[in-house]
Amino acid sequence: MTTTSSAARGPETGRSFTALLTDRVFGWFFLANSLSNIGNWFQNVAAGIVVYDLTGSNTAVGLVSILQFSATMLLTPWMGSLTDRVDRQRMLLVGQSIAFVGASALAVTVFTVGIDGLPGPWPIYAATAVIGFGAAVILPSLQAVVPALVDRADLDRAITLNSMTFNIARGVGPVAAGGVVAAFGAQWAFGINALTFLPLLVVLFLVSPRGEISPDPAAAGSVLDGLSWIRSRPAVTATILATLVVGWTSDPFSTLMPALADDLGGGDATVGLLVGAFGLGAAVTAPVTDPLRAWTGRSRFVPAGLAVVTVGLTGVALSPTTPLALTAAAVTGAGFLIGVTGTNSELQRAVPEELRGRVMAWWSVAFLGCRPLAALVDGAVADWLGVRVAIGVAASIAGTAAVVWGRRGLSTDGVGVAA
Repeated sequence: MTTTSSAARGPETGRSFTALLTDRVFGWFFLANSLSNIGNWFQNVAAGIVVYDLTGSNTAVGLVSILQFSATMLLTPWMGSLTDRVDRQRMLLVGQSIAFVGASALAVTVFTVGIDGLPGPWPIYAATAVIGFGAAVILPSLQAVVPALVDRADLDRAITLNSMTFNIARGVGPVAAGGVVAAFGAQWAFGINALTFLPLLVVLFLVSPRGEISPDPAAAGSVLDGLSWIRSRPAVTATILATLVVGWTSDPFSTLMPALADDLGGGDATVGLLVGAFGLGAAVTAPVTDPLRAWTGRSRFVPAGLAVVTVGLTGVALSPTTPLALTAAAVTGAGFLIGVTGTNSELQRAVPEELRGRVMAWWSVAFLGCRPLAALVDGAVADWLGVRVAIGVAASIAGTAAVVWGRRGLSTDGVGVAA
């Protein structure tokens, strides 16, 4: 399969979002990846609700995120190095298969013994660790494969749409998961998650990239080559640090929403609504990223997103009612989308192709690998000082970063051009 010829569009503007979504390569990848990510939120919401119900501890809920993202923090740089040596499509298949096994094992367990029959949260912890390992295998390839699916003129919009898969999932998955848990029980949410791994596995078998980029099995580059490339370029280092802040300040919507929903007087469905509002805010922002980037300028785009995150998290922390909290969560999601697409786009445009897997692995470590520590801090602060204080701490981190990079600007222009 091939993408539409670049002759049919301007070399600078690229294709529209609609054209990319109907592309026979990128479109199918987008759809299957969206379904898989929706399933992830069924898993996340159900796991958080069940662990909180079993233990009553925010720290115990935070341990779910710690287990989910520890593999990302520890293994992703090496997976990135491997991504530059082997077929990226096969890496995606291997990682997706590992995660599918973990999700399926949990689903079978809870349908067999029931939620009340679980020996505490340990089966959920074990399955989460396996799913996290599969994600660590997938992440560098998932980022590095995007430039092979589209022409360079389409890259900004393709990255925005690829990021949208996570945020469509945040908008749809948590709300649906909260409803399923409330109506039918958490075991059905775990089962639905297992099934949503299958479409992406099928698409990865049937849909191939353009084939213009071939891995070099004899490449001698090491994991540290990607880190050295980043460290030698201050603009790239700043982009990675900004990515870490964006990832850190999104953690409250994984770790703290069960406690916030309880504080607001809501139940399991409210957890889904809060996380879903965050995703909805991100999803509706995606189509307007181009005019927003033009308005702020490329160097101010990410700081602007961090400023919006600050406003949103502050609103969540101070909201006395669920409707106000939902509105503030949507604002936070909008800022998150701006931040994550901005940092990803800056890095993808600068990194040379032969280092793409290794460099994007470090982006993934910054974005998701920080989450174990963020979850630990968020959970501990919430248990110690209250959930609203914990959310306020995350807001202060985003606000500090917005001020720092708002003054300096954040752009990799002039660093290099991706091959």
